[in-house]
Amino acid sequence: MRFGKRAGIIAAACLAAASLAFHACAEGAAEDAFVSERISRNYTAVSASYTYPVYRGADIPLSPAEAARELRGAEETGETAGYSGGDTVLRVHYGDVIRLRAEIPEDGLYALKVDYYSYDDAAEADRQSLLPDKLALSVDGEYPFYECRNLKFESSWLRQAEAAYDRYGDEMAALPVKMARWETKTVTDSTGRRTDPLLLELAAGEHELALEVKEGSFLLGNLTFCAPEEIPEDGTAEAAEGSALITLQGEEFLWANSSSIHGVMEYDAAVEPYDVQHTRLNTIDSDSFRNAGDSVTWETDVPADGRYYIALNYRQSDKTDFPVFADILVDGRIPSAAFRNCPLAYGTSWQRRTLADADGNCLSVYLSAGRHELTIRLTIDPLRQAMETLDRIMYGVNDLALEITRVAGTNADKYRDLKLSRYIPGLTDTLRGYAAELRETEQNYIRYSASDRNVAVMASMLIAARQLESLAENPDEIPYRIGELSSSSNSANQYLANTVDNLLRCNLAVDRIWLYQEDAELPASAGFLEGAGKSAERFASSFSSQRYSTANTDPSHLQVWVNRSNQYVQIMQKLIDERFTPETGIRVDISLMPDQYKLVLARSSGNAPDVATGINYTIPYELAIRGALKDLTEFDSFREVASVYEPGFFLTGTIGDGIYSMPETLNFWVLFYRTDVMEKLNLPVPETMDDVIALLPELQMRGLNFYYATAGMLSMRNFHGTTPLLVQNGGSLYYETADLGTALGSRESVTGFTALTDLFTIYNMPVSVDNFYQHFRNGDMPIGIADFYTYNLIRNAAPELDSSWAIALIPGTRQADGSVDRTTCGCAESTVIFTSTPEREQQAWQFIEWWSSTEIQALFGRTVQSIYGDEYIWPTANLEAFDLLPWDTEDKLVIRAFAENVVDVARVPGTYMLEREMSNAFNDITVNGANEQTRLDRAVKTINREIRRKLEEFGYIASDGRVIREYRIPTVESVKKLLGR
Repeated sequence: MRFGKRAGIIAAACLAAASLAFHACAEGAAEDAFVSERISRNYTAVSASYTYPVYRGADIPLSPAEAARELRGAEETGETAGYSGGDTVLRVHYGDVIRLRAEIPEDGLYALKVDYYSYDDAAEADRQSLLPDKLALSVDGEYPFYECRNLKFESSWLRQAEAAYDRYGDEMAALPVKMARWETKTVTDSTGRRTDPLLLELAAGEHELALEVKEGSFLLGNLTFCAPEEIPEDGTAEAAEGSALITLQGEEFLWANSSSIHGVMEYDAAVEPYDVQHTRLNTIDSDSFRNAGDSVTWETDVPADGRYYIALNYRQSDKTDFPVFADILVDGRIPSAAFRNCPLAYGTSWQRRTLADADGNCLSVYLSAGRHELTIRLTIDPLRQAMETLDRIMYGVNDLALEITRVAGTNADKYRDLKLSRYIPGLTDTLRGYAAELRETEQNYIRYSASDRNVAVMASMLIAARQLESLAENPDEIPYRIGELSSSSNSANQYLANTVDNLLRCNLAVDRIWLYQEDAELPASAGFLEGAGKSAERFASSFSSQRYSTANTDPSHLQVWVNRSNQYVQIMQKLIDERFTPETGIRVDISLMPDQYKLVLARSSGNAPDVATGINYTIPYELAIRGALKDLTEFDSFREVASVYEPGFFLTGTIGDGIYSMPETLNFWVLFYRTDVMEKLNLPVPETMDDVIALLPELQMRGLNFYYATAGMLSMRNFHGTTPLLVQNGGSLYYETADLGTALGSRESVTGFTALTDLFTIYNMPVSVDNFYQHFRNGDMPIGIADFYTYNLIRNAAPELDSSWAIALIPGTRQADGSVDRTTCGCAESTVIFTSTPEREQQAWQFIEWWSSTEIQALFGRTVQSIYGDEYIWPTANLEAFDLLPWDTEDKLVIRAFAENVVDVARVPGTYMLEREMSNAFNDITVNGANEQTRLDRAVKTINREIRRKLEEFGYIASDGRVIREYRIPTVESVKKLLGR
């Protein structure tokens, strides 16, 4: 019966594939470049066809009082927050749509300015405040160009003037303050590729504007159609007569347009201030000041009217032999064209440079006596042509690879004589054309490079060009080398993607800025001997420094070991010193954990801490089964503290009637999908795995595929990948008690495990994928299931995909009652208490109660993300705190729903063997063609042998198999009872 069913499935799949393939050639032209709307409809492409002149008339303001709002849309408010543009503003929130009608006086190209006031009301103070407000703009029912789908409106973040210090006297980055003020921003490219306004071509007459709020809560003032600002061309190379000298410390800026831009300590005699013993912030951290569009503003008092030169002490060491570009603004305006796209040269050490024009003449700016603001804004505007060329060629190469796959199939037969060039006319010319265009692009940028032969930052692009030329030499062999084109980690597309990543990096560290005149002398640089002396002092002091070390603690204090980096630990210790200790009187020493996997040894040697946090969710069980951990249910307030966590998160730390770990973070698994691809192909987002299977022929006939999480687990297919479908199909890993062994061999479990392996053996999903992120970015895997790490990567490392991807709940399994079971794993890190004296245990519990609270988890997450940027989003398992964190609203709703479906795998002595054998069985079935039932039966024997051995070791059964103590498997229902639910 089993083989008969499979044969039927295979036959049906083959017939479907054959039918779809029959139509593939006819549909080929229509499907060409299915991800190219960002190419064909971007501003460069659209504006190339503009015919109207640039508007030069008076401003045309649109008052929000005239807006027609949808029923759930914005609300008019009399609270204008001091708005000077009118008597009425709109209070808008995520999801609102505001419609306005504009009467345009003449045909022309118009800039659009938006007045907005980003605020935090009582209900949302901790939820959206760190994120830029986002709008989507349509005109007359359509997006004028692709960039209008995602327009960002940043807030201004004021650096706190008072320095912050940790308990060791080291200065640390302070939490910035959001400036409560009205802002005006002209609609520009949110990716930073273009700093000029995005102009709208409008004919004379009435037009309807629609603004959809994609993120944020803010007050909306006037929208104003206006002429784009004109920047003067001359008058910048005049001599700056006088002797005035003004010094601005880089780290002492006034405000920035990102909360994460902050100061950092550089141990280098070329910067100041410099302290050998203690950390003193002395530069802007280049890891925080790095993205196109980032801006930092300093304020200064100018002593006298006159012209001033601008010099910087900076380091730009990320773009090898290539500059970072910056716009220089004075009082919010670029003084002249020479101050646009100023190149800041590459160098591994600190360098001083006075801004100069292309001929080497020092640039000067006129400043009147009094207060002025100076702004540095990073830009990649000069690289726009290269970036757009790379985008176009990457999508072209990807489309070409898909076309080749349609013709040759996914498993090319080397004995098949396939004349590919007959089926794809112009293949050779296309590849050579791409290569030639890449070489020409590289040559266009040699003028910026320190070398007159090549551009080092574009070296990967030249490798891609050589690879394309190599493929063009033997086009009929490309089906056997398709990985070199687009799909492997060494493909041409991967090298092009690497080039894009290199060009996007604009990391800039700024130590000092000088405004000076002709007769002034800049401070002398540190000499070799001074630098060497300070380096020697610093080296000597490093031997006595034991900050956050387990060797530098007070035994009378509560000892907390943290398995995280120094950034987290420093903020955590400061919160403890400022909040926990004053509230409780308990002094706490935070230490960086040497090795989380040696906690058992630390316990055996008597060196264990009172509390360990940030440890992998599997470790608490190994400690608890050995009697090293305190049962948290014994504390009176445990149920109240645990009430904001889902029961499924407690399964891994439960033994019998005790719970031995508190969840700290979650690792969510969601469905990622490219909205542009799915919309272009008119494909629905799947709700169930049956929907996924129905989707596969549509994807695979175009050379695309679905990514299932197990494919990315190359060394070990862990429970996150192997158990969801098993459980959703009614299977289980255990019987009621551990002595009965694993239930992996039961009929329901085999059915569920087979549902997993069939995805790869029958439905041809890829078994192993080394980098889903890159495939998703390329578009050849436009949909798949992945985790928090992938989410963070796409969100922060693929800015070109903004507004082109989304997440949804993972596809589940339809049940008999019509519901969809989406049960999955989701634990990440946990917190535990080591057994000690009752007094120490009580203090440790007070700490966990405080640390796990909604207030502190939300505050910690906001603080880390605010100071260090969006890469440091905090995935707390406390769902009330998660609701308060500054994540994108749409994504937050999906992740919140995911957490409610988490039922992690309970642990028993020997669970590691269960996980290992399930991984081995998966590989044998999907790679070697083993039969599911036979392979699982063999796995069950190995697993049961190990479980019985470990049960005997821990005193649950005797050597003859007799049960001494019953080991009952915890379930969600049993955990709920322990939690009082």
